[in-house]
Amino acid sequence: MSISAPEPTEQVDATLQQQQTVDFDAKMREYGLVDIATLDTTITVDLKYATTDNFVGKDMYCGLRKAYLTEKTAQMLIAALHELQKIDPAYSFIIYDAARPQSVQRTMWNIVEGTPQEDYVAKPHKGGAHNFGIAVDISLTYQGKPVDMGTPFDNFTTAAHITNEKALVRSGRITEQARQNRELLRRVLKQQGFEPLSNEWWHFTSCTIKYARKHLRLLDF
Repeated sequence: MSISAPEPTEQVDATLQQQQTVDFDAKMREYGLVDIATLDTTITVDLKYATTDNFVGKDMYCGLRKAYLTEKTAQMLIAALHELQKIDPAYSFIIYDAARPQSVQRTMWNIVEGTPQEDYVAKPHKGGAHNFGIAVDISLTYQGKPVDMGTPFDNFTTAAHITNEKALVRSGRITEQARQNRELLRRVLKQQGFEPLSNEWWHFTSCTIKYARKHLRLLDF
């Protein structure tokens, strides 16, 4: 990872153990969310927070391995996939994070609060986009393998920003191919209504957080 993981506390570890008793899959379905794999089996799901390969260095999802989204967000993503595969059928998506329970958001915040990493985690009291199932952390695959995006997922440096990628190429921080790959990802997702985040090339939302907080159900489990 690009930054060192904060040291989890004993309280955080106890919370993670308690979360292991919750069936996140059942809760996601209870809240009306859609498992993206039921709509398209070519999409790879590699939930990084279900592993230790993330910026907090902990498995936060306690057995959850499926990517859930609101039905509208899932359908938008499938429409984007169809457009992508019109360009080349060897392309698909890989999902690194999707719907995130509010309990996980609180635990993540407890780990990073007071550290430089807290700028990258939404405060949990209102819920962020992932906590409503409207956000997806995503990249491209080609013939089943992730393509070069210039940085890994969870790289919290300016090399992951999308605001001045040509300068990143000129400085040698990312390749021209990585820039084009990012551009392709954005193009097919934005065509379907997704909006990118300026400092994370992988993060997209299907609607505004203001709309989500007013009209959608917070994943409060």
